[in-house]
Amino acid sequence: MQVWFILNMLGFISLDMIGIPGNLAILYAFIKAICQQNFTPSEIILGKLALANLLVILTRGVPLTFRTLGVHIMYDGLSCGIALYIYCVSRAMSIFLTSMLGCFQCLLIAPCPPRCLRLRHSILARLPSIMISLWCFNLLVCCTRLLYSMPRTGTNCTKEEITVVYDFCCVVFPSQLLYFGNGAVFVSRDMFFLGLMTFSSGCLLFVLHQHGKRMKRLPMLQMKHAEIRATKSVMGLLAMYLLSFGLDSVFWMVNLCVSPVSLRFADARMFFDSCYSAISPMLIILTNRKIQASIKCGIGKSWG
Repeated sequence: MQVWFILNMLGFISLDMIGIPGNLAILYAFIKAICQQNFTPSEIILGKLALANLLVILTRGVPLTFRTLGVHIMYDGLSCGIALYIYCVSRAMSIFLTSMLGCFQCLLIAPCPPRCLRLRHSILARLPSIMISLWCFNLLVCCTRLLYSMPRTGTNCTKEEITVVYDFCCVVFPSQLLYFGNGAVFVSRDMFFLGLMTFSSGCLLFVLHQHGKRMKRLPMLQMKHAEIRATKSVMGLLAMYLLSFGLDSVFWMVNLCVSPVSLRFADARMFFDSCYSAISPMLIILTNRKIQASIKCGIGKSWG
């Protein structure tokens, strides 16, 4: 038990120590690019993804770390509602932005017939509108967390048939219809964007495979190194999210089948649920030279 406690504590602390500075570094590079008016649509998506991941860590990862260390944060109804609302919206935007990054990269590098070029340019031009629409959609869908959240006590979360339980708070719905309806919207939304991730991953893999075959036949035909590097980075993010979500789902199904629920399985599920938000910034930084240059420049100025 002592070994499990140490591993649990080190795991959550490591995620916070990696994820918070990593996402802040990407946000710094994004804000710097905006000030210099030197940014691309993909960098806009990466900046918003870093913000969403940072909020997930602050509202989910940090409280879990405190709980592991034996420090219990006291929540009231308002703080429960705000924390869960920010977490749910940020997690939803993390899924959406990751899938959007894959689709955007597909539009950039996939061969496109001349008659489809207009459609591709139209979609790329509407990128800001699509992002704002999805923000508004998630803000609306997740408002149940703001309206029906309350501290997790012995008497508040006893109605299991209409209650969603989190670590320190729970969401008690006023009716089963709203409970099942909200859950159906959440699951449908996540499955849709996970399907987009899987589809875009397959498309990117196919494009790279076809490019490799053409390179063997026509050595002079080359794709830009920056495009290949960006595509591999996006594929890494998509694979990382699908792996994290897959492991989270496996432990969730184990929790449903095992009674009573094992605390170790519950901790493992929460760990894998937080992994993507903490580890993905490292992949972005390691594969994006522009962000690396911004971070080096910022460190040089601070030491100078």
